[in-house]
Amino acid sequence: MVEIPEEVISSLEEQLRQTPNNFRLRLKLADNYLSYGEREQALEEYCKSARLYLEHDFTPLAVATYKKILNEEPQHLEANLELGRIYRQKKFYADATSYFRVAFDNYRENGLNDSALQTLETIIEIAPDKEPFRLLLQELFPDHRESEKSIYSDIIVAHAQTPPEPQPHPENSDDAGLFFDLGAELGDEITKIDDFSITETDTDEAEGNPQEHGVEEIFQTLKSTLHEDKDGTDSDKFHYNLALSYNELKMPEQALLESEEALKSTNFRLPALLLRSRIFLSQGSPSTALSQIQQGLLEKGLSRQDFSTFKLQLGLILKEMGHYPQALEAFREVYSLDPDNKKLADEISSLENSTNQTKST
Repeated sequence: MVEIPEEVISSLEEQLRQTPNNFRLRLKLADNYLSYGEREQALEEYCKSARLYLEHDFTPLAVATYKKILNEEPQHLEANLELGRIYRQKKFYADATSYFRVAFDNYRENGLNDSALQTLETIIEIAPDKEPFRLLLQELFPDHRESEKSIYSDIIVAHAQTPPEPQPHPENSDDAGLFFDLGAELGDEITKIDDFSITETDTDEAEGNPQEHGVEEIFQTLKSTLHEDKDGTDSDKFHYNLALSYNELKMPEQALLESEEALKSTNFRLPALLLRSRIFLSQGSPSTALSQIQQGLLEKGLSRQDFSTFKLQLGLILKEMGHYPQALEAFREVYSLDPDNKKLADEISSLENSTNQTKST
C-alpha cells in the first residue's frame, strides 16, 4: 500500500518527536513539506536543520541548507543574515556583504529602520568597496554619524535561540593529526562504494543509540577536516566541506561547483576527485566519473589506502558500464591488498559467475 502525503509527514513528525536532533529525519520532513506544497513549513524545518548544524559545529552543512532556503525564498531574512555572519567569519567579505545587503533591503522594506541601520554599519565595516555604502548611509540616515568601529559588528540573527559560535578544538584533541583516509572520509552510507567497508560494529553502535541514529558519517568527516590541513588554507577546507554538504543535501550541481575549487588544493585534490566521480556516477555519467578516477590514479605519491579506494571506485564504474573483465581486474587488485574483505570477495565471486554465464551463452 502506497502511503499518502499526510501519512508520510505524520510518520516523520512522530519520529522527530522521539529523536528531535535527527538531522536526516528533519531534512526529509522539510523535503516532503516542499514536495507536497507546504512551503512555509518546509522553510521552517530547513531553518531548524541549519540551526542544529551550527549548534553541532557543522558549518558547511548549515551554509548548504541556508542556500537551499534561498533557492526557494531569496529574500529570506534568517538565511541571509546567517550566511552573512558565517562568510564574514570565514573572511569571505564580498560574499558576506552580498548577503547582508539583502537583509538590509528586507529590513528597509518592512520599515525596520533600526535593524537596517545596524546591518548597514556592519556592511560598511567589512565591504571591500565601502564608499557606495557610506553614501547610502548619508542618504538614508543623514543624522547618523558613522563610528570608528561599529558596535553592531557581531550582528545577531533574530530567531528563538542564536547558535553559539563554534569553539576551537585544543591542539591535542582526538581529532588532531587525522587527515585523509579516503575510504572513510566520505562515510559508509553515502554511496555504494562503502558497502564493501562497513562493519557489524558500526551498525550495532548506530542502532544502539537512537538519539544519534541518523547523524551521518559525513558529519564526522566535516569535523575531522575542520581543524586539519596544516599546509593548506581554511578556504580549501571550506570549499571541500561545502561540496560534501551539497552532495548530502542532494544538490549535485552546487557540489560540483564547490569541488572545482577544492581541486585547486594539493591537500584536497584526491578527495575532491573521488567525490566528483561519485556524483557523476549517480547522475548517470559513468564516462565522466571514470575520468575523475583516472586523474586520481595518475596523482603522485598515492598512499596504499588512496590507491585501494580509487581502484575500488574504478571497479564499480567499469561494472556499471558493463566492462566486467576490467571491473574484475580492479576488484582483484584491491582484494590483494585487503584479503580479509569478505564483501569484496563476494562481489568478485558474483561478478565471476556473471562473466562465466555470459561466456557460456
